[in-house]
Amino acid sequence: MKDMPISPAESVYQFLSARNPNPLQPADLIIGFGHFDLRVAYHCAEIWRAGLAPLMLFTGGGGAGSADLNMPEAEAFAQALFERIPDFPRDQLIIESLSTNTGDNIRFSLELMKQAEWQVDSAILVATPFRQRRIMQTWAKEADDISTQNAPPESDLLTDQAVFAEKREDLTTQLTGEIERLISYPECGWIAPTEIPLEITRAVARI
Repeated sequence: MKDMPISPAESVYQFLSARNPNPLQPADLIIGFGHFDLRVAYHCAEIWRAGLAPLMLFTGGGGAGSADLNMPEAEAFAQALFERIPDFPRDQLIIESLSTNTGDNIRFSLELMKQAEWQVDSAILVATPFRQRRIMQTWAKEADDISTQNAPPESDLLTDQAVFAEKREDLTTQLTGEIERLISYPECGWIAPTEIPLEITRAVARI
């Protein structure tokens, strides 16, 4: 039986998720990018438990959909981490809770890493799947001297649509908006340019 063709929305979702084709390799640091999606923090915990990096950093202040966390996103991530790993070494965690956009997530985090005298040459980036590619491109703009791997939580379009629906948000609209950002943000100097494949452009037009 032939594989069923995937929907235009699924094609765009998979492109934006930017998953590494190969297993994760050891790195110096795991960075969880704030969101209301606490699966990001749980996935960071799993990566650390697997022994893939000794250090952890959570970044994020307030954001769309995260008001009900009642605290900055990075602090909510830290709580989730300690729920999963109560004895996580606190001197191996940085919480950056002032940023409100992806560029500041990275810039503020780099400054805190410098203050902590963390020597980081490689990092594993963890974000809610549809934001992963933009975060990767923002990192390339702000900190291209630190090599990275992408590690969004394992998920799929239907699962994530349900996660966003609980917040009364339409993930499909978010997908098309992300493609627009990948096209327009490099012109503003906010992220590194990335090529949008023709099939993704066509898929966006069909959503």
